[in-house]
Amino acid sequence: MFSTKNLILALAIAFVSQSVAAQDIGLTKQFSNCMDKSNGVTSSMIDCLEAESKRQSGRLNRAYKDLTDQLSPQRQKQLQLAQNAWVTYRDENCEFYDDPEGGTMATVNANDCFMSATAARAKELETLAGISTPSAAQPSPLAQSQAPAPSKPNTNNAAQSLTGPQKNAVRAAQSYLSISAFSRDGLIEQLSSQAGNGFNINDATKAVDSLGVDWNQEAVKSAKQYLQMMGFSCSGLIQQLSSRAGAKFTEKQATFGAQRAGAC
Repeated sequence: MFSTKNLILALAIAFVSQSVAAQDIGLTKQFSNCMDKSNGVTSSMIDCLEAESKRQSGRLNRAYKDLTDQLSPQRQKQLQLAQNAWVTYRDENCEFYDDPEGGTMATVNANDCFMSATAARAKELETLAGISTPSAAQPSPLAQSQAPAPSKPNTNNAAQSLTGPQKNAVRAAQSYLSISAFSRDGLIEQLSSQAGNGFNINDATKAVDSLGVDWNQEAVKSAKQYLQMMGFSCSGLIQQLSSRAGAKFTEKQATFGAQRAGAC
């Protein structure tokens, strides 16, 4: 069984598998096929990431132009300022991942950060422009009907006010979710622990519950990350996903994640 410490260390290696699984942001089949053929060779993965970054940059530029064409001159200026600020953040943030002491895996993480951020921003602009996200995997009606309900429904809504610390916890939670998969309990623990962000546990809980996260899909992503690192049996993966020393998903979420990841 992985300890919490080992899990945190393993997340650095799992960043790229997160990208492979993140078809909801519109990553292409070419990228998925390229990663499958890379066999975990870092130089090959970097080539795949760089090629996909170019494709996603082209998609981002098209979405930006389509949205700009729909806006008034004043709103176009607002969008330009926002986009310039986002580009600066993306570049600085992803450069941080390229730790000089991290070897080639740090370069993989930095390229993954750039590619994933670009794809996510492209999807955001496409949504604003009313454009369907390309290559997005849509769940089948059967899949939707079989999905178990989250262990604790989101009781908050967008209109409910949050305190300053809670808003900061929301930002931290969103950042974590953009990097890797988390269970509800796992994310609350990460935000509230002294080894994490040190938020008050009540603030961390309220922040996480305000996000409306689909924990079933987080379990699927987490299961795929584990399977990228090593082989698991169906029962072994469910145990790892639901263990308090593992990912802390509920039993139903863990079972759903293991099944959808192909371990069962």
